[in-house]
Amino acid sequence: MNTEKLSSRQIAVLLYIIIMISGLLLMPGLTAEKAKQSAWIAIALASLPSFFCLWIVWKLGKRFPNNTLPEYAEIILGKALGKVVGGAYILFFLLVNILSVCEFSEFLTVCFMPQTPAIALNAILVLIGAYAVLKGIEVIARAAQFVFPLFMISLLILFVSVLPAVKLGKLLPFLEGGIKPVIWGSIPSIFVYGEIIVLAILLPMVNKPEEIKRKGAFALLTVAIFLSAGMMFTLMIFGSNLSGDLLFPFWYLSKYIEFGSYLQRVEGLILLLWMIGMIIKIAIFYYLTCFSTAKTLGLKSYKPVIYPMALIYLPAATFLFRNTAEFRQFLELYWPYLGSIFELVLPLILLFVAVIRKKQRRVSR
Repeated sequence: MNTEKLSSRQIAVLLYIIIMISGLLLMPGLTAEKAKQSAWIAIALASLPSFFCLWIVWKLGKRFPNNTLPEYAEIILGKALGKVVGGAYILFFLLVNILSVCEFSEFLTVCFMPQTPAIALNAILVLIGAYAVLKGIEVIARAAQFVFPLFMISLLILFVSVLPAVKLGKLLPFLEGGIKPVIWGSIPSIFVYGEIIVLAILLPMVNKPEEIKRKGAFALLTVAIFLSAGMMFTLMIFGSNLSGDLLFPFWYLSKYIEFGSYLQRVEGLILLLWMIGMIIKIAIFYYLTCFSTAKTLGLKSYKPVIYPMALIYLPAATFLFRNTAEFRQFLELYWPYLGSIFELVLPLILLFVAVIRKKQRRVSR
């Protein structure tokens, strides 16, 4: 069904964008609310389970090198139960993308276009995502490769330009409430790093899969460093209380950009790069949803699923949450635990059962 190929470098870039885009938008506000001035430690701590997730997916990929998760779930668990797992992951990828569309439309509504109906913004995002998926994962990956260096350069410019306004004292006292608030503060951020589960679908498309373990780990480490640095700058500018109250505190850092007389108020450029990055993320999870659906249903191509899926995305993203407070509450209280089931628990169960069954076959021989 799929003849598209990706390089290990393209996969690494996709991981950077998937995690970094949502991480910078959501993590600072969700984490600072609980971890306060130690939130930068909580964000680093939240990355640890994702390395375990990477290892699990890589081990499954080695055992089933030409199969995606819905396929080897049927091999491991049997056809009936495997299709149930495959169907569950379709719903998971679907929900991740609905949340991504909600996240970005909320960002645009809160920060720029409060009078614009959410359904209009959502329709634009979904249609652009559908068009990108129609073109294929290779086109999406090439777009990601193009925008990634520009996005990273814009982050570095942002960090440098706000240096005159930082106050190191806002990071103190260090671990004021002990380690417990840091652990609790890390929980809402775990699901963002856990989106590395996309490798369970994309790994068979990589032309050098043996490089994924190293490049994936390096991508996670680099993202964790950048997100922790972003949290530190947010805290040093706004303090822990304001950072916890704002829904998108990192975005407001761009308002501080003023680099000499040559570079002033470039938040418009950062917004443009952020929009492109978010559309790439939406397109990736849109692709994963359609591709997994086709695999689970035994279709020859994922493309017939693209536009029917849009009929689910648009109303769900528009009406799932009544307001920004509901959206934030879901991300904080429910999604970390629900996401962990699909990002960590189910892959671990699949690997465990695969290992046990292999040992049983050896004993029977």
